[in-house]
Amino acid sequence: MMFVWFLMPFVFTPTIRPFRWSRLLYTYVLPIIPLVLLFDGLVSCLRTYRTTELRELIEDLAVNEYWWEIGEHSGTFGSLPVTYLIGYPREGM
Repeated sequence: MMFVWFLMPFVFTPTIRPFRWSRLLYTYVLPIIPLVLLFDGLVSCLRTYRTTELRELIEDLAVNEYWWEIGEHSGTFGSLPVTYLIGYPREGM
């Protein structure tokens, strides 16, 4: 999916208003904008955690004030799963 995201600036840059020559220069001649988007997306993907890693992170917490829900939600867009960690305050604390 990141490589599709990399191609999007090439497709949509001419439609962005207000028109600027610098935007065309940094997209087509020196493809800085698409490369920055690609780098940002790949680094963000590398920073994601698996559910087992999230469990290891919360096991080391000294305070037990929250009830944790960890899981994966199956995405509808290309069936990409989304990993989540939600902390709920425990009652009576």
